[in-house]
Amino acid sequence: MFENVTRKEWERWEGAERSFRAHPALYRLRLAALFAEGVLAGVLLLAVVAFLVAACVIAPARHVRLIVFLVLNLFYSAKTYLSILSNRPWSGLPELRAEEWPRLHELVRETAAAVGAPRIHRVFLDPGAFNASVSVAFPLVPGLRRNVLILGYPLLASLGPRALRGVLAHELGHVAHRDLVHGGALLHVRAFWISVQLGVFTWAMGPWRRSYLRRIDRLMSPLERERELAADRAAAELFGVDALRETLVALELRGPDADLGKILDPLVRAGGFGQPGGPSPGAAIREALRREIPADKARRRLARALRSIVPPSAEHPPLAVRAGTADPADLVPFANAPQDALETVFGAADALDGAVLAFLGPLCEEAGKGARDERENAERRLAALPDDDASPDSVIERIGILRDLGRREDAEALLRAGRAAHPDNAALEAIELSDALAEADTAEEGAPLARRLEALVETDPMMRLWAEDPLFTHYLEVGAVDSIKALLDLRQHGEKTLRRRLDAKLRPTDDLRAAPLSETVRSDLALAFAGNSVREVYAVLRAYEGTGTSSCFLVVRWRPLADSSRLLPAFNEAFDDWLVVAGTRALFRRFAELGIEPIPVPKRRPKGK
Repeated sequence: MFENVTRKEWERWEGAERSFRAHPALYRLRLAALFAEGVLAGVLLLAVVAFLVAACVIAPARHVRLIVFLVLNLFYSAKTYLSILSNRPWSGLPELRAEEWPRLHELVRETAAAVGAPRIHRVFLDPGAFNASVSVAFPLVPGLRRNVLILGYPLLASLGPRALRGVLAHELGHVAHRDLVHGGALLHVRAFWISVQLGVFTWAMGPWRRSYLRRIDRLMSPLERERELAADRAAAELFGVDALRETLVALELRGPDADLGKILDPLVRAGGFGQPGGPSPGAAIREALRREIPADKARRRLARALRSIVPPSAEHPPLAVRAGTADPADLVPFANAPQDALETVFGAADALDGAVLAFLGPLCEEAGKGARDERENAERRLAALPDDDASPDSVIERIGILRDLGRREDAEALLRAGRAAHPDNAALEAIELSDALAEADTAEEGAPLARRLEALVETDPMMRLWAEDPLFTHYLEVGAVDSIKALLDLRQHGEKTLRRRLDAKLRPTDDLRAAPLSETVRSDLALAFAGNSVREVYAVLRAYEGTGTSSCFLVVRWRPLADSSRLLPAFNEAFDDWLVVAGTRALFRRFAELGIEPIPVPKRRPKGK
């Protein structure tokens, strides 16, 4: 959480927010100047490229290398740029056509007219998103501009008619305020500077480009928050503040239950989608999201949400600002509002089940084998652990496997036993404190737990891996900005020490272990490395005794003539959770001694993969 964010960066975002509130007109002028800076720099760069192209045209024989360089780099840059711009959010989603769903389109037209929005040309269903959004094709070309509305099925399953109107009014308010058109201009400038790859020019302009993209993101954030509030005001003015609050409460309370992985996991493991009487993803989503929430639980969740802050880089303002209240009593009455928007707008709760199944079914079937493999792999790992090994690292590994298997009560019992057996182990204490902090309802409850976690991190930076995210989450929930900044300072203070330990060169004398991979993951890794360069790859963990943590390495054995200097950076960019390194003879001998088996890599990537 907040990776690479420092106190200084956080405070810059806060400064942008204050500046926007104090002088909005001047702030917009600064943003326009920043846009002009990006355009001017782009024009200058293109002018240099045009000069080089002219030189090549005049004397092509003298500039063969330059011609090859320009052609390859311009082709790659253009391809990246077009890829960014052609990434349509609605691609592949089922369309909700007016002839099939007239009541929905009538509601959209009525709402658009009420908020002053232009025509919505197409409506799409996103079967897996607890969200709604608007998008636009060709935002800067009035004659070709097409406004698109995307409705998430899990969100529809959570709403009543009033809340659905609130959602539509909010999203169409963005269209009415031309937010998508204004954002489209900045999108093109950002896409240009992200995609441009022109060798020495890119290298020379690298510092400016990184600074420019950070500045434009920072200056856009307060404006985006203001746009969200304007869209909320449109919903409240059109349908009343109760419609807005019912919408916000549904988003806040039903969102945590909208994890499709958890909802569909039993169906994925069972398989058989599309068969007569087979499992229905739509029905599973409705069942999970329409459960009644006890009043005390709703009050606690809403109280926590109302006092929560959001990072200054976030697009949406805090719930208290959007709802116009900090009192949970104002919102609790909406906690179990009717959830019959599917029936009132689409005619029946299961009216969209066919579209949901057609979209999610193949994805679930594809994921099903992987999920079953992962579960079987976890059960094998648990069975393989020696019963007489009660070391802290073994206890932590067992706890992780039990949680992966959904056996939370067994994991909690093992954690209590581990803490009793190893009261001085920092990692076990960090896990216990993190669990307790997640359950703390108030700042007063969480304060002593957070202080102890910070003390653990200060003593051993390795404890950051256990404690940092729970601490950030808690401080966001209780609105403790100063504590967040102090934690950012603490993280930065120990960053070099932690990185030095985690990223140290892999040695045969390290505590090396085979990474516990399922067959599906092994196949995926083999496919990822397929080609003429890598002969085999070893998935290896380097453990750090007593911490319950490890670093993940992919150690490759090259084929003859492989260009490792070019490929290693590319592989490391492709794998977020693994560090890809070239193996040595000493490492390969050590792997053989430890019985760590390689993953064979095919010489050629299978067609269509």
